[in-house]
Amino acid sequence: MSTAPPPAARAETLALAAERYGTPAYVYDLDRVRAHADHLTRTLPGVQIRYSVKANPNAAICRAVAERGLGAEVSSAGEFATAVQVGFRPEQIMVSGPYKEPALLARLASMPGTLISVDSLSELAQLATGTDVSVPRRVVLRLRPDYPAAGDMCVGPSMRFGIPIDDIEQAVPLLEGGGVRCVGFHVYAGSQILDAAEAAGQLNSAHELVTRAAKTLNLTPEVINLGGGFGVPYRAGDGELDLAPIAATLRDLAAASPGAQLILELGRYLVADAGWYLTRVVHQQSFAGRPAVVVDGGIHHRPDLCGLELAHQAAPPLLLGPVRNGTHGTQPTAVLGCLCLPWDILADAATLPALHTGDVLAFATAGAYGLSAAPTAFLGHRLPAEVIIDGDAIDTLAAVQPTADPAGAP
Repeated sequence: MSTAPPPAARAETLALAAERYGTPAYVYDLDRVRAHADHLTRTLPGVQIRYSVKANPNAAICRAVAERGLGAEVSSAGEFATAVQVGFRPEQIMVSGPYKEPALLARLASMPGTLISVDSLSELAQLATGTDVSVPRRVVLRLRPDYPAAGDMCVGPSMRFGIPIDDIEQAVPLLEGGGVRCVGFHVYAGSQILDAAEAAGQLNSAHELVTRAAKTLNLTPEVINLGGGFGVPYRAGDGELDLAPIAATLRDLAAASPGAQLILELGRYLVADAGWYLTRVVHQQSFAGRPAVVVDGGIHHRPDLCGLELAHQAAPPLLLGPVRNGTHGTQPTAVLGCLCLPWDILADAATLPALHTGDVLAFATAGAYGLSAAPTAFLGHRLPAEVIIDGDAIDTLAAVQPTADPAGAP
């Protein structure tokens, strides 16, 4: 995967999307999603990849992933409904998160093949003693990492998720009641990891934690979800994650756990660089002594949910459109959003040519944690269009978006 500007033909398609559907807009390239899915399955054979739907729950993207044979990791009734409707089989889906709403649990009762990640002993007790299903629920216990986490977004020892290893023995009586069948464990420690050695180290540490928990419970895991957290280059100087050392580590871990299915859950790695956020220059301005422009989009559409300092560190947006005669050189330019918020800044000092009213800017690596993660209701601006590129075709995403009915049939 790469944060390099799209080829000229693709840049022309982005410009066409802006012309046809207006700005602001999100544009997703399904061929890139498919390419990343295929790369993972080729490079990590024997490992089951599950797409973290929270990264981008749009139906066209989810369907493209499902058609490649990957599974899904969901965290709500709405995400589960979308996953089933676009083609993920129940046995390919893992439901995670600290709370599963009643509508979701009711639907899962008729889909015993779905895997449930249990986040706490309290939740385990609820599932084990409060269930009225005839078939025990199939669960994995999420373990809280007790080792240092890697990446830009850590969920390690000081974070809230999972059962601490020191408490895992308390699960023994809860697993004896028959309401649940524990088939393994789930560990997730960090996200946005770009260093292959760090990623491999996280996998080893997660597996070691699972080994300790399995020994305490006298359980032979059938399923071991080692998390993932593979990063993508957002900054101009970032390198791409080398999967070769990770593949070697996973082979060793598979040999150490014969009979167990290894799972990785990946979100941004599959979809981040398949998306662009398009916004148009509407006014000239100045900011911190530098040239600036105001655009018709902002952080209500493109948030920085994961705290990656996108406004200050992300690669500059791509200027779409013809090169103007007499325009030479570049300069640090601020791209200011349209909100009445002082921190609505999409780029603080991006190196850009002189910009003019009407210019369209394409922010790359915008396919993950974008529109669905944004505070779109703030100030009541209209929602941006969502556009898909599928080969040579270009269309709005609304044409393929299912209606999610959490309690209904698929």
